[in-house]
Amino acid sequence: MVNTLIQRYKNNQRLRQVLSLYTVNIIGIPLSIISSMIITRYLGPLAYGDFKFLQNFFALAVVVFNFGFFQAGNRALVLNNNLQKAREYYGAELVILGILFILMSVAVLLYAFFDPNIKEKGIQGIFLFYIPFSWVFLLVSYFEVLFQADNRIELLAKSRLFPRLGFFAAVLIVYFFLFNKDGNRLFILSIFYLFTNIVVYLYIISKIQVSFKNLRERIKEIVHYNKTFGFNVYVGSLSSTGFSQLTSVLISYFATNNSGVGFFSLALTIVAPLGLIPNVVATTHYKDFSTRTSIPKKLLLVTVGLSISALVLTFLLVQPFITYLYGPDFKPVISLTYIVSFGVILSGFADLINRFLGSHGKGKALRNTAFVVGFSLMALNFGLIPKFGETGAAYAQLFSGFIYVIFMYWYYKKLVRDLKKNEQ
Repeated sequence: MVNTLIQRYKNNQRLRQVLSLYTVNIIGIPLSIISSMIITRYLGPLAYGDFKFLQNFFALAVVVFNFGFFQAGNRALVLNNNLQKAREYYGAELVILGILFILMSVAVLLYAFFDPNIKEKGIQGIFLFYIPFSWVFLLVSYFEVLFQADNRIELLAKSRLFPRLGFFAAVLIVYFFLFNKDGNRLFILSIFYLFTNIVVYLYIISKIQVSFKNLRERIKEIVHYNKTFGFNVYVGSLSSTGFSQLTSVLISYFATNNSGVGFFSLALTIVAPLGLIPNVVATTHYKDFSTRTSIPKKLLLVTVGLSISALVLTFLLVQPFITYLYGPDFKPVISLTYIVSFGVILSGFADLINRFLGSHGKGKALRNTAFVVGFSLMALNFGLIPKFGETGAAYAQLFSGFIYVIFMYWYYKKLVRDLKKNEQ
């Protein structure tokens, strides 16, 4: 029995990829949790909220300023089977990333000087410090989108795990050597955060072996794919992912400080594993999906079963977990976790279908769904956050998750019917 399973593991590349990527994500969970425990104690609720606000803001900036070019590179790599050409696509995308970084930096710099909320919260200085290093946030999207299309699962796993390992080591340094030292704690932690990410991402880029040959031709191809696919996905993500990232910013704007941002972000961190199962399945099967007429039922059932089991476990453990490991200052996180966990589960299943549609080039379907989900989330946020704060944001995420699943399933059934007709 054991030998059979081992042999099946060795002979099945997709199984190896699923297990390796899922293992990386599982390893990342305790690293993130322990890191957040130390950070929350080091910074306290207010400064922790400021730290999460900065991360969420620049993640939002990436959504706004990528203009669909990473998704365009995704499409180019999905349709490509030439190793040298793939390296050239990576090189062209890296040049495009540099241009996007300049545009994003100028816009964010202007924002920093004119936005009253940043000044009122007393974080303008640290906000300006982040700008020259904000290309790190663009690289996160670069790796995530391109590696899955090129089936570079090993590098994708490293790009997810190594930054967490690096930051975890940095947090331990803070805990053992700097915890009782005087100084601007938010600034100190931000330096460690940016430095560890920069080192790791430069290492990952060196492993890609990018090529800048035929640069003009590759950029022209990516621009073409951006017109036919990437920009459609971008417009959709602007209203779905973008509005989702905007949630934390809105919590900040309607509150006297950023503690609510920290509570909401910590709840999302705790429930993040619930979305890992469908995410890993979708990522490792992305290229295979492009040749299938439907998502295999067995794959779907296993994904649903594992996700529901993880949800039940989360409900049982969250209260003692927060109470004993984070302390009474973070008690509001418990009720937020109950709410957002359902939203994350629903969004995870919808993302699985999203990847299937994306592998078939259904950019318009993804765009349309993203429009509906995004504007629904924004309407819910504006209706609930001013009155209920971070709790309103949690319910907004839950309701938008329902909407996301419904629309993805409708487009999925339509695509399956069309693909089966074409087979006949």
